[in-house]
Amino acid sequence: MGDKDSVTKEYMKQPERFADLFNGFCYGGEQRIQPGDLRDMDTASIVLPYGSAGAALPEQKARDVLKLALKTDGRVAYCILGVENQSKIHLAMPVRNMLYDAMTLTEQVVATASSHRKANNHGSDDAEYLSGFHREDKILPVITIVVYWGAEAWDAPTTLREMYPEGIGESVLRYANDYKVNLVAPAMMTDQQLDIFKSDLKDVLKFIKHSVSKAELANLVNSNKAYKSLDRLAAQTISVCAGLNFNLPVGEERIDMCKAIDDMLTDALNEGMDKGRKEATNEGMLNVIAMARDYNLGKEAAVQQLAKRYTLSQDDAMSFVNQNW
Repeated sequence: MGDKDSVTKEYMKQPERFADLFNGFCYGGEQRIQPGDLRDMDTASIVLPYGSAGAALPEQKARDVLKLALKTDGRVAYCILGVENQSKIHLAMPVRNMLYDAMTLTEQVVATASSHRKANNHGSDDAEYLSGFHREDKILPVITIVVYWGAEAWDAPTTLREMYPEGIGESVLRYANDYKVNLVAPAMMTDQQLDIFKSDLKDVLKFIKHSVSKAELANLVNSNKAYKSLDRLAAQTISVCAGLNFNLPVGEERIDMCKAIDDMLTDALNEGMDKGRKEATNEGMLNVIAMARDYNLGKEAAVQQLAKRYTLSQDDAMSFVNQNW
């Protein structure tokens, strides 16, 4: 099924979800960016940090997804949008993102200067000749959103200021440029805030958020029709990010998540039964009850499984469940 990085990258590169992310985060859900207004960009960049004795050490950094946003006439670019997918919390995300944004801005300057050189247009004065960038030249703003695909709260810095040591006074900080991470972390958003997204991105993020509680997850899936027919890639993203082992039907592009969860729970119960046969009978039966309770299946499901797996009468199974629920 793939790892988190490859699956989330494939998921977010789809224009509908990419546009939905920025429309929700930047424009409060207003449909300002249309999927057809987006153009893929090369995500690879070259940065030259300095090593020992001032030696330049070329390194290639790659964003997850980078797209050029066009105005509605489809001809004029007005912004560069980037997405960074995080499956784990990154403690230096402000520095990392700032570097990516700076590289994208630098590439625009370099490309502009190269264009002038090819046209043998060296500028009208020494300043333009030296930089290769002319006074009438402009660069496009870069906006990066970090999507954290974990179910726990993001507890790392989201600004450069948070990374500075304590005790630095405002007299210094006011001259130090800050950088803020634009973060989407489902655990730190209410369901109402997640509703700002209009694509299945909303359903994926809600599922991840509630996956920490089996009862909450059951209520979410059973009360939302969207999970009865979810896009396959969305279901794959849920499976790897929520740490659930869904057996998605081969060849089906729409997935019934309710059935996928039921199948997963049945497999888990069967595994528990098999384990129970190898252990003391009482311990195995308790394991069945614990799993039914954890997955919010109810007493009746536990009774039926005990009666089936351990050849108990309905009354004996019910009595055991009531004693140990």
